[in-house]
Amino acid sequence: MTTMRLGVPAVTLWSGEPRTGELVLRRSEPDAFRPGRVVGIGYADENAADRDEMGVLILRHHQAPGTGTARLKLVHPARHHRSMAGELCQGCGGEPDRTAAGTLWLMPREEGAPTRWPEGAVVEHPPICLPCALRSRAACPEGRRCGWAAVRVGDSDLWGVAGPVYDGGRPQEIAHDRLSYDNPRLGWIAASRWLRTLWDCTPVDLDDEARRAAAAGRNERAAVR
Repeated sequence: MTTMRLGVPAVTLWSGEPRTGELVLRRSEPDAFRPGRVVGIGYADENAADRDEMGVLILRHHQAPGTGTARLKLVHPARHHRSMAGELCQGCGGEPDRTAAGTLWLMPREEGAPTRWPEGAVVEHPPICLPCALRSRAACPEGRRCGWAAVRVGDSDLWGVAGPVYDGGRPQEIAHDRLSYDNPRLGWIAASRWLRTLWDCTPVDLDDEARRAAAAGRNERAAVR
């Protein structure tokens, strides 16, 4: 796919994708010297797909994109994880646009951000391909309100997760937070979003990028003929 499904980013949560799964307390394995202790939360019917590569619990939702109404301010946790962990396009779920200058990212500008932003920033936006970037720029109200930042990113690292954090004595939600992967509270979060740190950022103009891509396509077709 090269464009957003139904005009909605692939990572978007739909109203027909409710939360599911019973949360329970998770205990460590007992041994000869100590009984098992509560170490976090999990699902009563948990399977390997319920945790990310660092062992963090993924907030479980049904998978039914296109069902009901698009909840454009929310993301589907499993699809967001797939895009952020695999560095896939947030729009179509395919490969993002990559050049020698780096991978394309498109984000609403942050109010009051430092001059070098997003260099070194921790962001929740996955990368994007050029067709989806052009479509997002035209369609997204948040970007129209704040202005867009298009950058080529030379390197990025998974930093951590965001989502509801639960009470240490029972599986009851108490707050939303952002936790780095070295945070000792990771066992108590059900991640709904993943966060990356962006490095070696070069601001670009999307219209210039589109013109270069079109010219490269014309040259490639001419070479084939």
